[in-house]
Amino acid sequence: MQPRAIHGAVLAAGGLVACGGAEEAARVALPVYVEAPSLQVETNLGYSVELSEVRLAIENLEFAVAGEAHASLTRALADWLVPTASAHSGHAFGGDVTGELRGTFVMRWPPAASSMLGTATLLAGDYQSANFTLRRALPEDGIEPSDALLGHTARLRGSVRRAGWQGQFAAIVDAAPGEQLVGVPCAVVVPAGSRQVLGLELALRDPFEGDTLFDGIDFEVLQTDADGLSELSAASDDAAARVAQARLAEALLGPDHFLMRELEPRAL
Repeated sequence: MQPRAIHGAVLAAGGLVACGGAEEAARVALPVYVEAPSLQVETNLGYSVELSEVRLAIENLEFAVAGEAHASLTRALADWLVPTASAHSGHAFGGDVTGELRGTFVMRWPPAASSMLGTATLLAGDYQSANFTLRRALPEDGIEPSDALLGHTARLRGSVRRAGWQGQFAAIVDAAPGEQLVGVPCAVVVPAGSRQVLGLELALRDPFEGDTLFDGIDFEVLQTDADGLSELSAASDDAAARVAQARLAEALLGPDHFLMRELEPRAL
């Protein structure tokens, strides 16, 4: 899960002007890991879903501070953040992008033995949200030609049960080219000299509103193949599978089921 390319520019160019006068901006390098406290959830229709695989292809993580940066700092950011990053200040969560982890990644849950995505560089500050760009998985990601993820954004597999019924499912999800997932909660205060560790967490249940990634999906009505597997795909011949895939795609490609948080030392 190491990036193929890391942004080579240093994340500052000399002193930045702050409210109290000219001073050097404090830059902090923090490792970012993939996290998933639980891959099991009960949906609003009473299904118990347990995921055995989630893979999601992304690129270029961004970190946004709470509120709006001082105007002089905002101007300076354009000199050291890529244009696509500095263009996203003032989104629904407010604030300005003052940190990044550039590269291409295929995130995996459950996390692999080495679940570190890379090292992000941030200005010290009070962070509120994170963003990343969705993409399609490529052979350069180490994806084999026979892998169902190739050419797609996400692949999920899991088991599901309710009362005396049980089944298996797999799903493919695609994002539009260049689509950004904006507004992942990231309530992290990063002081100068910090040695914090960050985790990008997949949350099957929205920690704020309580809805799950699979709410509204009636698994029992889906068609199955000879092995008892239901395929959720936009190209499925099964209308119910197409509806289920659309519900899942809407949930997965939004910010409600991700969380960027500080990890406890014992989590490493």
